[in-house]
Amino acid sequence: MSDDVTFSTSADDFADGVWLDWAEHPQQGPLDGLKKLTKALQRYLFNEGGVEVDIDGPPVCVSRCSKQGFDYNFDTGEGVLLGDNLAGKLPVHLFFNPPVAGVGTQVSAVGPVGKVYLAQMSVRLDDGLWHLHAGTGQLSRQRGTAPFIGARCANDRLITEVWFDVVDPNNQVDFTQVAINHLYFVPA
Repeated sequence: MSDDVTFSTSADDFADGVWLDWAEHPQQGPLDGLKKLTKALQRYLFNEGGVEVDIDGPPVCVSRCSKQGFDYNFDTGEGVLLGDNLAGKLPVHLFFNPPVAGVGTQVSAVGPVGKVYLAQMSVRLDDGLWHLHAGTGQLSRQRGTAPFIGARCANDRLITEVWFDVVDPNNQVDFTQVAINHLYFVPA
């Protein structure tokens, strides 16, 4: 691992950051139901900077964690960003403008309840290098149990983009969608 990135497993490490609820778009207002992201919805702009969702890859949509929608291991009512998990594609891919000092979220998926999964995060720094981090979770309906993964920069480096994925460590299950809940990002 590089001295330029420190990885985290706790949202507490991002208390100094901005908290983004995917279903509460700062420019468009609440996104009710299952909403596919379009050009008009892909940018979440704050005074501290912007987060842009890559919609040129697999389909990406926003929902809320509930028994009628995404019903896995996030807290009920949380905004959820869902990316279709297609082979060779980045299911959830985000860009930061301006670059940020840190980013983190809980990661889950759509698939068979009870299956263990590897939540992956890769951050690209402003020097062009990618840094991978992973955490293990178990897909369940127990609220708040998804693993949190995050990254903070050091040595004057910044994060320009990040992607999230979920894989079966035993290569037996294909998770149909990758999900992240509220996103924490730390302005530079």
